[in-house]
Amino acid sequence: MTALARRSVRSAYRKGIAWAAEHLDGEIARRAPFRGNNGLLWFTSEEAVIAQALGCIIVPSDEETPGFDDIDVLGPPGVNVLDQIVVGDPAKQLLYARGLLSFDIWARREYGCGFADMTKADQITLFKVVQQVYEGWTAGSLLKRTVRRLRSILEIRRGRHFAAQLFPCIINDCFQVFYTSRVSWVWLEYDGPPMDEGYPLLAARR
Repeated sequence: MTALARRSVRSAYRKGIAWAAEHLDGEIARRAPFRGNNGLLWFTSEEAVIAQALGCIIVPSDEETPGFDDIDVLGPPGVNVLDQIVVGDPAKQLLYARGLLSFDIWARREYGCGFADMTKADQITLFKVVQQVYEGWTAGSLLKRTVRRLRSILEIRRGRHFAAQLFPCIINDCFQVFYTSRVSWVWLEYDGPPMDEGYPLLAARR
């Protein structure tokens, strides 16, 4: 593929993303008045249930191992802690708003219901496809990545781009939420970080 052809693909790809973003951002703007309600700082109720479902896929629990949905046993729910991370980062706010909405749009088109209403098995299946899309952006030769980008232009309307864009961020954030929770500390038999409550005066012992 020539350099001119690659530039044409990149241009078409950017235009497709801009088109998709414009359509998503209208719905995101509609949700703005509902942020900060229901005990949340930034997520809307619609976003919170999707984030919760994704957190349970990323950090699953079983009979012996706690997961994202167990964090509230010794603290606030995991989605509330995730919400606190997002509220302080404008770049993440846009990433999550578009990404969570894209997961829902994709689910409704492929499965006929919202992401949070899907079966766990179907949620995992969709999540794995998102992972494959994300990994396809970074793996392989320049030619292979360009060809995949060309194919993805046809899939942007399905919401795959912004869901995949959120993929690495929400994984890192959900692991951060879990492994800084007291539930994980108990499970790992970890006493917690030193000075976890702080020292008002470094010269004075607590």
